[in-house]
Amino acid sequence: MMKKNNVANHERHELHHNELTTKTKKSMLIRIISAVVLICLVVPAIILGDWIYFILMSLALCFACYEILGCAGKRTAFIYIVYVIFVALIAFWPMFREIVKNSASFNRPDAYYGVILLPILPVVLGFFFMFWLTVIYKDFSVVDASFLITMGILLGFGFQCLFYLRYFPMVNRGLQTIKSLTFTPETTIIPALLILFVFLSAVMTDTGAYFVGVLFGKTKMNERISPNKTWEGFFGGIIISFLVCSSVGLIFAFCDMPFLDSFNKEHWYNILILSFLTPFFATLGDFVFSAIKRYWGIKDYGKLIPGHGGVLDRLDSIIFTSIVASITVFIVTVMTSMDWVNILV
Repeated sequence: MMKKNNVANHERHELHHNELTTKTKKSMLIRIISAVVLICLVVPAIILGDWIYFILMSLALCFACYEILGCAGKRTAFIYIVYVIFVALIAFWPMFREIVKNSASFNRPDAYYGVILLPILPVVLGFFFMFWLTVIYKDFSVVDASFLITMGILLGFGFQCLFYLRYFPMVNRGLQTIKSLTFTPETTIIPALLILFVFLSAVMTDTGAYFVGVLFGKTKMNERISPNKTWEGFFGGIIISFLVCSSVGLIFAFCDMPFLDSFNKEHWYNILILSFLTPFFATLGDFVFSAIKRYWGIKDYGKLIPGHGGVLDRLDSIIFTSIVASITVFIVTVMTSMDWVNILV
């Protein structure tokens, strides 16, 4: 009798994984294949940097604007062109500001992204324009204007951070002053480690949450926003992302190949802080963009990437991750480089 009870208790506490249906297996296969193709396209552009990365991200920005306008059903040519200009002004503001302020000649893009800025002028102009559309178009509501302004600021600043994370290591190492760069590890791979780290964090959070949720997910998080997300997947994604990213960051730091000087082996704790913060904001980004889809009644933002949807279906968590990573990097860099004694005195 006791033996039977022990067996029953063991079966009750044993962790059972979910059975995978044929549809789920096919979906996972398509998702994996698309991810591999996407990695083969994006990673080389990230590593090479310079104008190659700039053009790729600029194209992604245009697609993202198109998908956001599609949510509200406002894809007219006029609105699209002006909306892209609005978002691009925020994303490219450090470049425009440097050129106008210092009458600088047009240089490589990495020469301009030593800071992150949320400019007031494009935001105010975008605000006035979007609400002016409520007067011009009868079917353009205040909700539409508010939504497009909010998402425009988010996308613009998010893409500016994506530029910052790739180009700031070049500025930090003084490589942006070199007029002509050759593609060497010092000018490609090492400066790309920071943005690759951020991408890895978002991807591992999403991938870990997906597979842990599919295999072991039982407890739903918020079915109103995302019916398939579970608490098991959430914690699985956080833990997997933190373990993988912190390990990678520490390995590079102790091999004397840190992302930045403020993330070297003497400042190893900064790597742990960044590895801990990013997966939470990656999950938040995923939920925010899922909530937007539920509000507008759409399944995906687009159909550009099979198994994943549109550009925003893939960049949702990365946009939020890049913002928190950029702010963290900016604060950490300032704190480790400033002479606090002289400042306070």
